[in-house]
Amino acid sequence: MDLMEIIGKAAAGEALSEAERARLAGFRPGDAGSSELEKRNRELEARIEELEKSALTEPEQLKRRYDAELARLRESLESAGAERDAAKQELARIGFRRRIESIAQEHGFTDADYLEYLCARNRIDPESPEAAGAFLERLRESSPRFFKLDLAPGAPEVPPAPARADRSGDDIVSLLAEVPAVNE
Repeated sequence: MDLMEIIGKAAAGEALSEAERARLAGFRPGDAGSSELEKRNRELEARIEELEKSALTEPEQLKRRYDAELARLRESLESAGAERDAAKQELARIGFRRRIESIAQEHGFTDADYLEYLCARNRIDPESPEAAGAFLERLRESSPRFFKLDLAPGAPEVPPAPARADRSGDDIVSLLAEVPAVNE
C-alpha cells in the first residue's frame, strides 16, 4: 500500500478501503523520517549484493572483496598520512614557540607572543643567534617599551637628615656649627 497509489485513487475519485483510510489518517509528513528510508536502503543494498554474489563466479567474488579491502586500506592510509602531517606541523610550531620564548627571556623581551609574530613576519630564524640578536637590538632601539629595564630593586639611599639646632638659644655660632658642610 504505497502512499502515491492511495493519493492516485483519491484523485481519480475511486473509493478507498478501510486500510487505505487508516494509512492516510496515520500519515504525518515529518514522521516518515530518514530512519525508515535508511533501513529500506540498507535492505535493498544487501539484497543487491546477494544477487550480485550469486551471479558472480568465485574469482570475481574474490576480486570484488580484494578491491573493497584495498579501497578501505587506501582510505586508512590517507587518514594516517594526514594525521602524521598535522602532528609534524604541530611539533614544528611548538619547537618554534619554545625557541622564541628562550630568545625573549635571554634578551629581556616582555611579550613572547608579539615576538613570535614579528619573527614570523620578518622571517627571522630563531635558530640563528646572530640574526635573532641583531633583530632584537634593532627592535630595542625602535621599541624599547617591549624590553625589561635593568633597574636595581628598592628605593635609592636617602641622604641623612640635617642636624637640628637648638632654637631656644640666641647663639648664632652654635647654629652655624650644626649646618652641614658643602663641598667646595
